[in-house]
Order: sequence, then structure tokens, then C-alpha cells
Amino acid sequence: MRDLGSEDVVVVTGASSGIGAALAQEFSRQGARVALAARREERLREVVDGCPGPTLIVKADVTTSRGRADLLERVVGRWGRIDVLVNNAGRGAYGPFLKASEPVWRALFEVNLFATVFLTQAVLPDMLGRGRGLIVNMASIAGLVAHANNVAAYVASKHAVVGFSRGLARDLQGTGVRVKAVCPHLTDTEFFETSCGADEMRPLVAEHRSLMDSTEAVAHGVIEQLDSPGLILFPTPKPAQAFDRLRDL
Repeated sequence: MRDLGSEDVVVVTGASSGIGAALAQEFSRQGARVALAARREERLREVVDGCPGPTLIVKADVTTSRGRADLLERVVGRWGRIDVLVNNAGRGAYGPFLKASEPVWRALFEVNLFATVFLTQAVLPDMLGRGRGLIVNMASIAGLVAHANNVAAYVASKHAVVGFSRGLARDLQGTGVRVKAVCPHLTDTEFFETSCGADEMRPLVAEHRSLMDSTEAVAHGVIEQLDSPGLILFPTPKPAQAFDRLRDL
């Protein structure tokens, strides 16, 4: 397990619910100082109630340059640096490919890929200057395989996150800054209720809910493996099993 000290500063985007909320709370329990970022400030305050250590709430839309700049300004102004950046903010989309509009595709890539890319770009100079840092990009099993029907846009966006992580990790070899691409399995969160196409997806979600991982299991698995040598991180056995079963798709 990664040894998190009381001086480590961790930023978690999309921290108002789901995996992001569970990660923020688990990082806090491990002794880190945690900045929680999302658009829903009231939900962030609820999540902070489960964080025993020092926290900072930042209401921010990380799909905008202003939102990213405000986030970094608040965190650095409070704690001086960022040691771990968790790019967790994301959204989904469900529906037939031929009915997926251009705005849906662009909105999906804005949050799943471009927010990750440009927030990482903003954080990296200081990490490189100190020769220490960790970038954690929350991808998905969908970043490695086509895990379901009617999710081509989501699969494409998460493959892009994994590809970005691979390229970045290669560029950062020898710098002291590490990269992880986390690929969870289906996880029981409100993600499915807020994704584009949620109404059409609801019967499928109900059918598979008993097979889903919990957010707590995912968060624990992520933090347990942050010091592992590989780039791809499967937080529980389920995504590894899914990858072996679907890797040719």
C-alpha cells in the first residue's frame, strides 16, 4: 500500500459522489490532506463529513480553463503544492451509435479526456520541478475492451484516457513523476442515473447491479496499489476477469 504521510496533498476531481467521494474519504483516512473538487458544493460538504483529516472544498467545473485555474490556485494557496492528482471527473453515454449526436460526443470527451489532459498539464511543471508526483487517471474497463453494447462514445473516450496515460508515462520516465490508469469494472454509483441515455439504460443497470463493485472496494483497491509498478491498475478482481474474457473485443 502507498505510504501516505500527513504532508501529502491529494486533489480528487468529481469528488461529490461515487468513486471520487470514496477515494477522497479513503485518502483522508490514510493521512493525506485532500482537496475535493466538483460542481456540486453542497454534495462536497456531505462527502467531507466522512473525511477525518484536513480537507479543502473547491467548487469547480474542470472542463473550463477558469475552473481548472481556480482549483489549482485554491489548493496551492492553501497547501503550497499538489503531490497526487486524481482525474476522476467523468460522465457516460448510452444509446445506439447512429443516434448519438455531435454535442453528446463532444461533451463526453470534454470531461472524460480534455479535463484530464489540461489539468494534468497545469499540475505537471511543479511536480517535475520537485522530481516527485503521481497522476491517477480514472479510466474504466471500457478503456481496454468494448465491455457492452450501445456505449461506443464512452468506450472511445476511456480508450483515449488510457492512451493518454500510456503516452504521458513514457514521456515522464526518469522524472520521478508517475502515472496510473485505473480501470474499474461496473461500480454501483449514481453515474448510471446521470449519464446521457440513463432512462434507456435503467433496465440493464437493474439487471447487473448485484454484479457491480462497491465504491469503497474500488477506492481501497486503488490506494492499495498506487505503488505497484504497472501503468494499468485493476482495483478489484472483477475488471481483471472482464479484461481476460473480453480482451479481443
